[in-house]
Amino acid sequence: MPASHCERLRAPAESSGQPTVRTISLADVETNEVRRVVKAWRHWCGFSSLPPSDRLMPRDLGPALGHVSVARVRGEDYEFMIIGEVHVRAYGHSFQGRMLSEVLARTPRFGRQLKASYDFVRNTRRPLGFRGMISHDVPGTQFNGFETVYLPFGTQSAGVDHILNAAVYA
Repeated sequence: MPASHCERLRAPAESSGQPTVRTISLADVETNEVRRVVKAWRHWCGFSSLPPSDRLMPRDLGPALGHVSVARVRGEDYEFMIIGEVHVRAYGHSFQGRMLSEVLARTPRFGRQLKASYDFVRNTRRPLGFRGMISHDVPGTQFNGFETVYLPFGTQSAGVDHILNAAVYA
């Protein structure tokens, strides 16, 4: 994220001391890395609103791959299949190969927010985006500002089976 964007993101939270997060549309994405992932997802969609998970081609993401995580839907839970290095640096650890329920047990507030985002995307079969500032509710986080999108994969008949998350942290 360019320094000027990072400074703009920090100003509201430092002045108010409160987290400020808002939803954004895919058209509102500002960061190059997240924009690149959205462009690839739209390409994988083709004429459908939901690309099948076999179209997920990490090589199409180029340098944005480090900003990506992929979770597989496991009933009411989610298994983290891929966790990019940018996510690992931002949170201080990787949950690759683990379940979202483990995140929920470790950091309940953050886990509930993450599960709500995944559930929304799974249930609506629509992308979801956020931008804003957070407080340090998650121990070990190395960021305040972020821009993130959750992108569904699956089929109209069977539903969402994977969710790709792309994020930039400041």
